[in-house]
Parts: sequence; C-alpha cells; structure tokens
Amino acid sequence: MATKKRAAKKRSSKPAKKSAASSKRSAKSARSAKSARPARRGPRSAAQRVSGLLVMLPWIMQRQRVKISTMARQFNLSEAELVEDLQMAAVCGVPPYTPDALIDVYMDDGMVIAEVPLVFSRPLKLSTAELFAVSVMAQTALQLPGANKKGPLASALAKLAPLMPAGAETIKVQLPKTRFVKELLAAVETGERHEIEYFSPASLKRTTRTITPRKVFEDSGRWYVAADDHLSGEDRVFRVDRIEKLVGTQIFDQLREVRDDELPWFSESLQKVTLRVQKQARWIVESYPYVSRVDNKDGSVDLTMSITSKHWLGRLLLRAGNGVKVLKPVEYRQLASQTAQNVLSRYKKTA
Repeated sequence: MATKKRAAKKRSSKPAKKSAASSKRSAKSARSAKSARPARRGPRSAAQRVSGLLVMLPWIMQRQRVKISTMARQFNLSEAELVEDLQMAAVCGVPPYTPDALIDVYMDDGMVIAEVPLVFSRPLKLSTAELFAVSVMAQTALQLPGANKKGPLASALAKLAPLMPAGAETIKVQLPKTRFVKELLAAVETGERHEIEYFSPASLKRTTRTITPRKVFEDSGRWYVAADDHLSGEDRVFRVDRIEKLVGTQIFDQLREVRDDELPWFSESLQKVTLRVQKQARWIVESYPYVSRVDNKDGSVDLTMSITSKHWLGRLLLRAGNGVKVLKPVEYRQLASQTAQNVLSRYKKTA
C-alpha cells in the first residue's frame, strides 16, 4: 500500500469544497443514518471491512457515480463507515503503487465517484507457479460433485493447457469419492425425502430416520448435508460419510407437490402467514416470494407469504431474530421463542 496523492491524478477540475451548510447537512444525515441502524458490538474487524469492499468496489465501478447516502443504504452502513472504507480503498492497489496503479475512488459533493484504473483493465498475466496453481485448483473443482464438466471453468482450463510448462500436462488430480453426495445434491433440487441409516460415533448407535435435504456442502475435506430431520422434528446437519444407507422414499414436501401448478408458491394448499419485517431483516423480502406486501412509514414491511411447514417458519424466524414478528396467524406469534428454546434445550443435552 502507499498513500495516494491527489495531485498526481490528472483531473479536469479539483473537487469542490463543501459549504458550511452542506457540511452540516452531511453530518446530520450521517447521525440520522447511524441512529437508524442497530448498534454494533464494538468496531468492525479488518476482515469485515475488506470483504465488504470486495463487494462494494465492483458495484460502484459499474455505476461510476452514486450518492453517498444511496450507497450507504445499499450496503447497510452508516455514511461515516462508508467514507472510512472508501478512504481505505483509495490507498490500495498493485506495485509499484503509482497513482495509475491505485483504486480510483473518491468523494465529491455528496457523491462517490469511481473509475477503473488502467492496470485493472489490462489482460491478466500469470507466472508459471500461478498458472500451475490455477490449473490444479480448476481440475479439483471440476471433480467436485455437481460440477459442470462442460461449463466456463472447463473451457478456461482447456485454454490454459497450451500455456502449461512441459510435463505439467501429465499431472492429474484425483479426489477421494464420498458415497451419496450426488444423490443428496439431486434431492436438494427435487425436494425428495430419503430414508437413511446413520451411524453416530458419540453414541455408537445406528438410527433409521427420514430426512429432507436442504443443502449439501463441503468443509475441511468432509461432506455434510443440512436437512429437515423428521425423527427429531429439527433442522440437523449430517456427515455424509456416516450415512450407511440411503433410499429415496418418493415422498415430496408440500412445496414440491404443488410444483405442477402455474404458481406453486401461491397455491391455496399452502398456509399463509403475515410477518412484520423490520429494516435489518429486509433480506426476507428480497429472498422469498410473497403474496402481498405493505410498506409502512417507519420502513418496516408487512409481508404475506406462503410457508411449507411450521418447522420451516420457525427456522426463518430464528434467523431473523428481532427483525421479524408474526402478525397472523395468532398461534405462531410465540413460534420464534419456542424454536429458540428447543434449540437451546438441544445444546444443553449435549453439553
């Protein structure tokens, strides 16, 4: 990193100085934005700020010019936090850290202005070691269950092959195979339930249970499936290599059963709930289809949506925390606290 000198930038004009009234308005808007957001527990970590910039910079470079207040709302930051992050980004770049090699983002008269530096628009050049590492990682990724063998990654790997050093083409990557990963990935897409025989090293017991897979993922070299466990009535995570038997039951969840309808999410066979969604939980509005919505003056949204089960709604309320409450039906108003108590009792048993 190196300090970015504004004088070295070739610009048609210097940024205009803010007037006293403009400064007061900016300070007032920053205070109001800060007060409207939930209080943070301590300062943000460097990792949080950098990961946020990795999302923000492509966003602003595509638009080139956006109001500070608009961008702050987009990324759920106060204006003061956004300014701090952008100031940090303005001194980042690549060697030799000359002005043309730094990220070109600055603020002027309440606006965030960004340009793509020349160095970032040049074709990427890889060293032999980097080329080898990218090739090996691409081969590894293509062997993962569910990978598209003819997709963009495979095409890029084919273009890299002629550039590889002599002898490197003989290197082949082979990953240990785990049973049932492909079947579980397919079940996530179709909603099919499966009966499994699962071994638990903790209890040294085998149990037979029915699960509805929701997500299959890899962590530290092991595969896991997050699923609705119909034996316990809870959301559980199972290690795939401990599943000794997997049989599709040909039973589909309520949502999948009405898939043939023109609008399955709005089928009369699905139960409807009305939620009051606060600003901090607006991701619900953006992530799930809904039947109707009412925007309130305080920024909250009354959302009517279809649900597949009480269990599904309980997990959603638990994730949203204080950002959501149930308005209708009345019997679900205490569902969030009930779900939290069930999860807490589960951990007390294992403690």
